[in-house]
Amino acid sequence: MNSRKIALIIAIIGLVVSIYLTILRYSTVLPLECPNSGVIDCAGVLSSQYSVIFGIPNVLLGLVFFIAEIFVIIKYFGKEEMLFLNAVGLLFVLYYISTEYILGKICLYCTTVHICTIMLLAISIKYYKKAG
Repeated sequence: MNSRKIALIIAIIGLVVSIYLTILRYSTVLPLECPNSGVIDCAGVLSSQYSVIFGIPNVLLGLVFFIAEIFVIIKYFGKEEMLFLNAVGLLFVLYYISTEYILGKICLYCTTVHICTIMLLAISIKYYKKAG
């Protein structure tokens, strides 16, 4: 399997998780399947004061990020656009991890999105260097 397909699969996983979290944010159609006691507390993280930036829920930012990511992988794989998008994604991941640290809670779904974003950045770096 080539690297573009791997990146696309990773982005789709991130998108699916983001869709699930967005549905959870705006409806009660789906249950939140995550422990909510102790350190692992998805509900605590997703409903915290840090779950919104500039009035925009983080779940929507994730949704937009992974839609953009899929577009960029298809159109600009290995180019500056992909590297830039993933560098911005990393900044958000660092912010989100710091908020989880402050809260003393971890969201497993958020962690999945973080891992996807970091993996996409690693792929971006690797293929940008090859293209450059």
